[in-house]
Amino acid sequence: MRIHFPDLVRPKQAAKYLARASTELKLATVHDELARVLGYRDWHELAIASHPNSLAAPDRPDLDGAVLTILALADGLGLPDGDVQYAVSRARLLRATPWSIDEHMLLRTSIWRRRVFGTPRRGKPGTVVRDKAYGSGTPAYLRYPGRPTYLLFDTGFGTRADFEVATPRSPLSDLVPSRIWLPYGAWKLRDTSEVLFSRDYLPMWRMTNDRTERIAPWLWITDIAEEKHFASRGTDIWASGAARDSAIAYLRQHRIFELPVLTDIMPHLFEPQVESLQDGVSRLYGSRRDAEAPPPYAKLNDRVLA
Repeated sequence: MRIHFPDLVRPKQAAKYLARASTELKLATVHDELARVLGYRDWHELAIASHPNSLAAPDRPDLDGAVLTILALADGLGLPDGDVQYAVSRARLLRATPWSIDEHMLLRTSIWRRRVFGTPRRGKPGTVVRDKAYGSGTPAYLRYPGRPTYLLFDTGFGTRADFEVATPRSPLSDLVPSRIWLPYGAWKLRDTSEVLFSRDYLPMWRMTNDRTERIAPWLWITDIAEEKHFASRGTDIWASGAARDSAIAYLRQHRIFELPVLTDIMPHLFEPQVESLQDGVSRLYGSRRDAEAPPPYAKLNDRVLA
């Protein structure tokens, strides 16, 4: 399907974000692949077809169509689908208004279901099950079946007896665990920038006066001047209630609608011998062929990459 644009502003911006995602990509290559995925022979044809009177892309495109666009770009450019989703969103390529955080999570879970987990079924890793312990009925991803059964909850890893886990007949909705996207707190650095970090103290976002950027979770942030948490002092309730509301409000205040790089560890959390989120980060780092050198405010986290 061809997507029409009144000008090249949004496609050019998307191409820049995509090219930044890999040192191996040339902008001209990205231009032509982007044009192809958008329904054109090449960038030249896209440029010719762009006209102020063109029918603009709908402001609320089908999310399934967005998933297909993201995956086609990821395959064509050899990029991680998380990086492509971020680039497409930041450039507002498929609609003028940003996707909400909830919409981004729908996109990510749809991609995981297609690319990683496949069709859910009893005993299959990646299936969303119910935790029957204590009568909670809490949904969780099945990591490894057996005795005990290993689960991934919204708040992190857990184990249950096999009889405490139920697989519903109708598949449950997928979720992006709060443990890999919801900020737990913020560091203020001596250069006055701020870095949001996860419950496992893994960096997620960096904000300066004029820029917000995703940062790699395998970094160790240096020169921290101050640390604050969204949860009240003396409590560990961070993924619900007032603490969650405060963290989400902080993201919105800084116009952060996308998901952090940390979210990309999700497929690795179902691999053998991954016993912690830090193990997942180590696997993710190993999968990135052209991981950038640490920025001035950070170094590689030896505790994660050991």
